[in-house]
Amino acid sequence: MLFLLVCLIFTDVVFRYLLTAPILGVEDTLQMGMVVVIFGCVPFVWRRAEHIVVDLLPEFRFSKARIARNLAVRGLVIAIMGLLAWQAWVSAEDAAFFGNATNMIEIPYQPFYWMIAASACFHVVVTLAEAYLICTGQPVEPLLDSDPADTRY
Repeated sequence: MLFLLVCLIFTDVVFRYLLTAPILGVEDTLQMGMVVVIFGCVPFVWRRAEHIVVDLLPEFRFSKARIARNLAVRGLVIAIMGLLAWQAWVSAEDAAFFGNATNMIEIPYQPFYWMIAASACFHVVVTLAEAYLICTGQPVEPLLDSDPADTRY
């Protein structure tokens, strides 16, 4: 999907500057496409532990403190993603009621809000599963590529 968006941008630039004929609605398509790419990847990026991490909380030596910290972080993620899912669902209903759509080619917003809500709900499920594993004493390891030469972890 991301590759298609890059190709669309490239084609639009070529048409705009070389042929003086920009593609109608390319901005609308790019905006909605980026919603799909970004929110479709959020749970996967979380499971692979490739998101941005800010070390505000210290690495505790005692396992109970580490478990409490990990559960608190996951609880915060669950709350934020739950709130995002709820608000995206409300926005989807509002977009359908008011007929909200993009400016140029009038792509309706409602399915994209539903996609955001579904992705956030899935992220909540993934994070709840991780919290369950932590509570039962099982390790929560990030998903890794099957490539043994990958040494990022």
